[in-house]
Amino acid sequence: MKNFKLTIVFFLSIIYVTSAQQLKNIAKIGNLSEGLIAIKNDDSWGFIDIKGVLVINFRKDIATSSGEFPVFSNGLCLIKEIREDIIYYGFINTKGETIIPAEYIVATPFKNGFSRVINYYKTDTGTNAFGQSVVYYTYNELIIDTENKSVLNFSGSHNLLLHKLKLQKDIPTIRSKFINDDLISIKEDNNTFSIYNLNK
Repeated sequence: MKNFKLTIVFFLSIIYVTSAQQLKNIAKIGNLSEGLIAIKNDDSWGFIDIKGVLVINFRKDIATSSGEFPVFSNGLCLIKEIREDIIYYGFINTKGETIIPAEYIVATPFKNGFSRVINYYKTDTGTNAFGQSVVYYTYNELIIDTENKSVLNFSGSHNLLLHKLKLQKDIPTIRSKFINDDLISIKEDNNTFSIYNLNK
């Protein structure tokens, strides 16, 4: 891995000297994923192809997942958008076009055509004795495909404290995990596990 990164650094230095497109002040260089390599400049990420051409320009909304670098998987990469102090996640394609809007409060990179995401919902229960609106928020975990269609909606919703979400505290966590290409398990509230086949 170290040799690979040194090769990429050397490769970029050649681009800097010989190419009309100069890539300067690169702070971080990711790993090759689906023909693209993430590079960071200041607080923005972009992607170059295997020829060193910047194919997705530097932008602040490209998100990292559990690793240190953004990656493409199944042709899609995570993006993030902050609205009313809440971070929402969506996906772009290899052209930088938004394919899945930023609407999930948690999202994982795609694997075998599926992503594990968490959405939240607002329920208005009317007004209290003082005439104030009474609302509460819940969330649940979904499995979506690359067209943003829900293929599995795990039963049961959980309460969400919106003010803590805005402070990036007590963020819901993904409870499911892939067992193989077809099977996914989720930990239930009673600490048992359920297993689902995504292709049936």
